[in-house]
Amino acid sequence: MPSPTPQPIVIIGAGPSGLLLAKYLEQNAIPVVVYEADPHPDHRPQGGTLDLHEDTGLLALKETFLLEEARGMMRSEGEAMKVVDKTGKVWLDENVEGEVIGVGQGEWEGEIRGRPEIDRTDLRNLLIRSLSPTTIKWNYKLHSVVPLSPSLYHLNFHDKPPITTSYLVGADGAFSLVRPLLHDILPSYSGISMYELDIPSSNLTSALERYIGKGALMMLDDEKAVMPQMNSGRRCKVYLALKVPVDWQREHPLPDEGKREWLCGLFEGWTKEVKEVIMASEEGSVRQRKIYQYDPEIRWETDKTGVTIMGDAAHVMSPFAGEGVNQALADALLLGQSLVPLFTRPIPSQNKSSLLPFPLSLLPISPSPSTELPPKPKPRPVQPITPTSEELYKALRKFERQMMDRAKVEMQGSRDNMEMFFGEEPAKALAGMLSGFADHSNAGESVFGILGIHATGLLRTIRGLVGL
Repeated sequence: MPSPTPQPIVIIGAGPSGLLLAKYLEQNAIPVVVYEADPHPDHRPQGGTLDLHEDTGLLALKETFLLEEARGMMRSEGEAMKVVDKTGKVWLDENVEGEVIGVGQGEWEGEIRGRPEIDRTDLRNLLIRSLSPTTIKWNYKLHSVVPLSPSLYHLNFHDKPPITTSYLVGADGAFSLVRPLLHDILPSYSGISMYELDIPSSNLTSALERYIGKGALMMLDDEKAVMPQMNSGRRCKVYLALKVPVDWQREHPLPDEGKREWLCGLFEGWTKEVKEVIMASEEGSVRQRKIYQYDPEIRWETDKTGVTIMGDAAHVMSPFAGEGVNQALADALLLGQSLVPLFTRPIPSQNKSSLLPFPLSLLPISPSPSTELPPKPKPRPVQPITPTSEELYKALRKFERQMMDRAKVEMQGSRDNMEMFFGEEPAKALAGMLSGFADHSNAGESVFGILGIHATGLLRTIRGLVGL
């Protein structure tokens, strides 16, 4: 029945998925509030760059009318990849204009790809600006969630008053505090630990910039990886990855001083450019983390109504598929499209047109021949309604099934790619795969077809590795 002052949908976490869901709900006149632990948007680094894929991330931006602005932040040159081993041997280089130099391959005419790079910070700031100023509640760090009933939840925050809600979305990452309402399965350690460094433009010499290339450099060998990635403004993000036991970083702590020299010691015997990359970074930028992941087959059952999760909270995977943010944005769009019909009813037009109202989600998602984007429609008046518990339960469980069925493919892909990166002759294997897929990209299939692998899709996944 109609509700004159509907209860807002509560989202925990102001990451890409939480923010995009909030934007979609706002544009459909559904009250929403986002609670974020960070005290302000610039509190911590958001990571490097990522490539947004047409059927997930780009579609989500298009449906929230943010794609036009996002385009101004994208860099097509960021997709170039270079692969070398510890000796410095170049197995693949896409920075050579007009050709790709690769193992077992001659010239390949440069491909124009529709997956330009965007900095994570730029994407997040774009989403933040798109929301009403009061939608995000900063400095609200969630402490616990207590179910008062299968359809009512009490949220406790650090040093903030608690709230109670019947509509809760957990977009709060791999170690979500909302997720235990649905299941108690924790993600497992992937076997990979990482260090993250930043090279400011002032430290990036022209020689080092040329060596890294315009996009990402993959230096792979000995179950280790050095992965510099160019960002906008001639800044460079560097990831060092090691295949080590879960306690390795605790047992081998970074020193208080000389962190970069210590990290160089992990790559003794590697080509000299590794040391140059590490030493060009800022000492104070070094951060460490472990990579966690879920089994691709994870599913759950629950009796809870009015609560769900998305993004890393639902299906965290390693960064070696470049799909984490894309899947999170796709989750947010799908959830928004599931909720809008439950919480709003279009008010019939007073004109004499016989055309029935239609939801925004039915607007064209493909550019017309004459324009690249559909025009942004005028807001349509809607009547707020409150869904029944049964309607909401069915809609959320359907959303979760669809989300996990889609994410399963990428979760498995991230595992497979990680095994290749830290397996036998990884530089040769990665370059050979990329070169092989390039040869067959027009057909969309390759020799991998006998294994049921679609070449174009897996090529996209491999190229997405730069989106760490």
